[in-house]
Amino acid sequence: MVHTGRSANLRWSADGTACRERFHAGEALVNPAGWASRPRWQDDVELLLLAMEPAWLEKLAAEEGAEGGFELAPRFHFTDPLLTMLVERLVTEFERPGAPDALYTESLVQAAAALVMRACGSTAGPPEREGGLPPRRLAEVLDFIHANLASRIRLADLAGVAGVSASHFTRAFKASVGESPHRYVTQLRLERARRALLTTNRPIADIALEHGFADQSHLTRMMRRHTGTTPGLLRDGHGQR
Repeated sequence: MVHTGRSANLRWSADGTACRERFHAGEALVNPAGWASRPRWQDDVELLLLAMEPAWLEKLAAEEGAEGGFELAPRFHFTDPLLTMLVERLVTEFERPGAPDALYTESLVQAAAALVMRACGSTAGPPEREGGLPPRRLAEVLDFIHANLASRIRLADLAGVAGVSASHFTRAFKASVGESPHRYVTQLRLERARRALLTTNRPIADIALEHGFADQSHLTRMMRRHTGTTPGLLRDGHGQR
């Protein structure tokens, strides 16, 4: 939970002890499943909530080498600017018109989970793994991406092709190609859509669907974000109608 509004007072209990703190924008708290803290806000608040399944977190921790089980410890009143940014971007992506980008949102959740485990995990933090993917594995991942650009590509699918955990895959892929999986896939889709816009008269909506975008508005949004133009402006500027 990340507090994003005006400063507000929160009361809760920790091991039977009553606690009270004043929360400010950007400050967070982690409440593990089954842990009864009985939080009570004393003022109107604006909160961003991210819920993660305990079984999924345990699986993620095991993939990262945590031994002897994994538990989250409750933590109140701490600040992590990166965690706040990740949660804010998740909310923004789901509030946009059209379907959210699955690969992008999965990457954000993976990163947020890693931060939560590092800040509140009861075992040692996951070990850092340096280096990229082996050349053969990288080639298989890139082949998979190119063959499935028009379909939904999930982080778990790419990690499965590479034979590693999803969290390790993100780091290893970036070490190999210099970009995150989401950015790489997005740039590839945008380049193929750009070529189609400049070389065909097909409707923009059809081009969007054929190149892995949810709809025309999704293509427009991503093209504006990454290139500073839109499909319509790109086509008009080169005489395509």
